[in-house]
Amino acid sequence: MADRIVTGTLDTFSVDSGSDVTYKGAGVGNNTGLSQRAFEVNPSTTGDITVSLDRSAGVISMEIFQDDDHSAGSAPTGYKKAFNVAQAGKGKGAVGVTVTNATKNYIVLLKLDGYSEVSYIAKVVVP
Repeated sequence: MADRIVTGTLDTFSVDSGSDVTYKGAGVGNNTGLSQRAFEVNPSTTGDITVSLDRSAGVISMEIFQDDDHSAGSAPTGYKKAFNVAQAGKGKGAVGVTVTNATKNYIVLLKLDGYSEVSYIAKVVVP
């Protein structure tokens, strides 16, 4: 398991180390736009990918899903695959998915309010 710290705004994205978390930009597939940002997690083995949003401003919700099949996989105990950050308040939240096939990539999609003050810091645990 590797811990990665991701930080971002509407215009920036960085990961503290490693190459298993990469920026995908304003979304994936046909679902792109100013009001979302995505990053990809490439696990090296099976286990649980978890993403804990430690601090954010302007993040409405986040979800995690397998790149080629949105409904594949289940959330590990104590996590959901989608979380409404705005409804929960305090700019925090967590999502997770259990990896059963390490050859698949996983997308973390953040839905944003679209304003320039958007920022986030998250811990990503990668198996």
